[in-house]
Amino acid sequence: MNRWLLLGLLLTSSCSTDFPVTTTWKDITIVYGLLDAGDTAQYIKINKAFLDPQTSALQIAQNPDSLYYDELDVVLEEYMDNQMIRTIALSRVDGNQEGYVKDSGIFAAAPNYLYKTAQAINADATYRLVITQPDNGKQITASTPVVNDFTVIRPTAQLKLNLLPGYKYNISWQSARDGKVYALTMRFHYTEFRFSDPNFKQEKFVDWLLFSSERAPHTQGGANMDFDLDADLFYTWLRSAIPYDPDAFRTVGKADFLFSVGGEVLDTYKQVFLAQQGLTSGQSLPTYTNVENGLGLFSTRYHKTVAGIAFENRTIDSIACLPVTKHLNFLSSNGTFCP
Repeated sequence: MNRWLLLGLLLTSSCSTDFPVTTTWKDITIVYGLLDAGDTAQYIKINKAFLDPQTSALQIAQNPDSLYYDELDVVLEEYMDNQMIRTIALSRVDGNQEGYVKDSGIFAAAPNYLYKTAQAINADATYRLVITQPDNGKQITASTPVVNDFTVIRPTAQLKLNLLPGYKYNISWQSARDGKVYALTMRFHYTEFRFSDPNFKQEKFVDWLLFSSERAPHTQGGANMDFDLDADLFYTWLRSAIPYDPDAFRTVGKADFLFSVGGEVLDTYKQVFLAQQGLTSGQSLPTYTNVENGLGLFSTRYHKTVAGIAFENRTIDSIACLPVTKHLNFLSSNGTFCP
């Protein structure tokens, strides 16, 4: 979000031959929030931005006073059947103290103010974010439904994972209500040992992003979706993901499948962002936002993990013995090295 904001500032200040560099000073509220019914807490990022005719955007970005408001009233209004059920007040916290450490870079890294609630989110409700500036009464608003849970048909913990060379493994699920765009990561667990140290044992994993933009045909939920995992690509990925170490040998663990689902507004934001990648630096980027009286993104997502999927013995033997992965020194299913 910060990179997007800075890009807008820099483009605006660098194209003086196309349009005016600055106008009268104006406070712009930037909002970024993704509600997740599966999370134990919700965080909303709220910044301010402005152009100063006398100061560069890079200098402004390093000043925390230029990024955060002194005081804001932030609430979530919960609606069911167009009736407001309750309001949830959000409190300001430092994300650096909450486990969300801000990356160092162009923008000031500390503090990292976020607005938080630990109140449970109702997956069947719609939420309206209302931000009020007490000093002038200005309100910034945005609304979103909430992505629901959904059913993963395959993989399942009851069936072992079979990734034989030359074949494809079909992953299937039913779409979530109010979910539009899907991403899936496969996490491969393994245990590493050392020939030189019989006491050495370390649990490790590597992640493989299988896809990031599979789109549901609608947001009503229940649509059948699937993806074919190419087994040959799995072995090629293992070769690149796990480093060669002549002193190491390994055993195959289990696999997790980590689904992420984004709402329709998040999908639209991604589509607009990708469509802008071909613009030259001399052009102004159009801004996509669903925030009233401000800029930014307020949408929804959901994470679901199918964990602990065991590999079928033939797949373990393929990892150990195929030329593409044999140098990684994985033990076969019977606990021996491949000849």
